[in-house]
Amino acid sequence: MADAAETGDGLVRSNDKLCSSMAERGLHLFDVANTPFEPARRRPTSTGTEEEHRKQSAGVEHKWLIFPEPDEDRPPVVIIKFPPGYRFPCHWHSEGEFVVVLKGSMTIGDQKVGPGGMAWTDARTIYGAESAGPEGVEFLLFRRAFATTTVVEGEPGD
Repeated sequence: MADAAETGDGLVRSNDKLCSSMAERGLHLFDVANTPFEPARRRPTSTGTEEEHRKQSAGVEHKWLIFPEPDEDRPPVVIIKFPPGYRFPCHWHSEGEFVVVLKGSMTIGDQKVGPGGMAWTDARTIYGAESAGPEGVEFLLFRRAFATTTVVEGEPGD
């Protein structure tokens, strides 16, 4: 099988070769089972202080599948794990987000979502809080680009 190559018109011809790292352009498969969770890290668009980040993300873990560099044409894709009973307050994002619950359960606002459940939230929509069920929750999150998250006081409709 030939290596990936530029076609001359800005396209990459992968010839179905799997890329060995995200530094390469082409076809990427992810070994999710063997990718470790790590403590939640700040995104490039984070506006809060390091202390605020540590407090809000205590016990939260991330398994980044795509953590794009600034100006890359890739979306951020991450599996997020909330510990049992974790609650992220009412908030909004500068970008829309799509969530798929993989394990456990969570409540978004007053809606319970279990494995296989999916949710889309439009950009600049106040929602939440997001709360993990008694067994915790793992969910896959996709966005078009890194988003700024703004926590708001109260609940939607207040």
